[in-house]
Amino acid sequence: MRIPALLFLALCMAACNNSPDQSQASKTDHAHLVETDTSLVHHADSAALPPEDESQHYAPDTTGLSPEPGTPAKIMIEGRFHKHEVWQGAEQKPWLALVQDDSVFRLKPSRMQVTTFFDPVFDKGRQVRSGREVRGEHPRTLLFTTGITRLQESEVDTVGYPNQVILPNTSIDLKFKGKTYTLAASGDSIQQEGSDSYSVQNYKWTVTGIKNGRKVSQELASDENFESAIYVLLWAGDLDRDGIPDLLADLSNHFNTSNVTLFLSSLADKGKLYKKVAAFKTEAYPAVVTPDSLAKP
Repeated sequence: MRIPALLFLALCMAACNNSPDQSQASKTDHAHLVETDTSLVHHADSAALPPEDESQHYAPDTTGLSPEPGTPAKIMIEGRFHKHEVWQGAEQKPWLALVQDDSVFRLKPSRMQVTTFFDPVFDKGRQVRSGREVRGEHPRTLLFTTGITRLQESEVDTVGYPNQVILPNTSIDLKFKGKTYTLAASGDSIQQEGSDSYSVQNYKWTVTGIKNGRKVSQELASDENFESAIYVLLWAGDLDRDGIPDLLADLSNHFNTSNVTLFLSSLADKGKLYKKVAAFKTEAYPAVVTPDSLAKP
């Protein structure tokens, strides 16, 4: 990864305020997209898209939609994505949204709206709009979750949402209810020959904390090679209300992808602090809105 790019890499999550069209609630498989009132959706990066030829009819591409993931727990974020990344029927699920409400985070029920846009990666030379834009009904939505029975509508005790990059062989402390949970990164940072840039290799996250009166250490994630990328801690707080802060991270090892991953403590196996319960992976384009729109308390 390029060390000067760390600040950019940290800006990988956020939220916008858009309300779904309730008239579409009974429609499935994204088939409603041609009729959706797109005035409800804020196209933050529309200026970067090539203009559509108004003399041509650009129909929503509803072919070959991805099936719903087989895992019980599922997560998603707001943003613009390739068609295959937003699975079939996603807008029909009973979602909970993790929402920043002034200085407080809350889990709130949220409808989800899916609309189309011209995807310059896959739609070039075609008269279709295959891109999928995902929005919820609450402003400042950081995450959507579904299928996790332990999560309920409530205020969420939060450690922080630092969008924290942890450099190799450094660590950060998450202090929560009188206890400290340490997230440490190990790895090799190698300067590229003839350059001021560095590459990261053999990078790993390990978390250590107290559970049931005993010190527990657990490897959360690791990759051997990285391409202008590094893991980012996006947010930490007690989603499942068990007294241990849960973790939301982007575990991508490539600048052209994201891998938003949720770890919950209440579902951890014996002798572990956390369990990876769901992930949402995306490829290049679109870029996710930056977290600067989330005002810190």
